[in-house]
Amino acid sequence: MKEIKAYIRPEQVDDVILALEKEGIQGMTIIDVYALAEWTDPRRARFSTKYVEKYSKVVKIELICRAAEVDAIVEAIRSAGRTGHPGDGKIFVSNIDKAISIRTGESGHEAI
Repeated sequence: MKEIKAYIRPEQVDDVILALEKEGIQGMTIIDVYALAEWTDPRRARFSTKYVEKYSKVVKIELICRAAEVDAIVEAIRSAGRTGHPGDGKIFVSNIDKAISIRTGESGHEAI
């Protein structure tokens, strides 16, 4: 199993979710977050008294999938999330060693 984390522009989230649904992805976590990085969109950067550096509002999408699905999912996110401007975001893929459903006790892909 793999975990995919994508950090995208808020205005691209609907397009990305639709693209993921076309790939058969039903479950994902979507979180509003703030990015503190050199890849944030300089046109949308804001300064904060809470943080020393500038930040941009982004959306984080997390999902778990089978290893065989990774390339199609990554391409769906990249294609739907791309505007061609700095700050389009990043996609990270990690290994998942174990998944367990708290309610049913199922493990592996059945747990997701």
